[in-house]
Amino acid sequence: MLGHLGINVPDLAAAKAYYDQLMPSFGFEQFFSKSDEIAYLPADGKRGTFLFFYPSAIEGDFSPHRTGLQHIAFMVKTRAEVEAT
Repeated sequence: MLGHLGINVPDLAAAKAYYDQLMPSFGFEQFFSKSDEIAYLPADGKRGTFLFFYPSAIEGDFSPHRTGLQHIAFMVKTRAEVEAT
């Protein structure tokens, strides 16, 4: 199961304004909002993937600090499941 996605954006305030309007349409609500991170989770206690947004730190070739996918996390029941793949 996909646990969460981390996405870097060039302007966190603009992203917050946009996603605050968009996410309820997809069944998400705000989880928290800080100066350097915002997050959304499935609304009404539903299970599902959390979405995290961070400000981009640099431009150029791929970096976990550049605009775009920062990281992806999967949920597993045990470490053995990970090691078996």
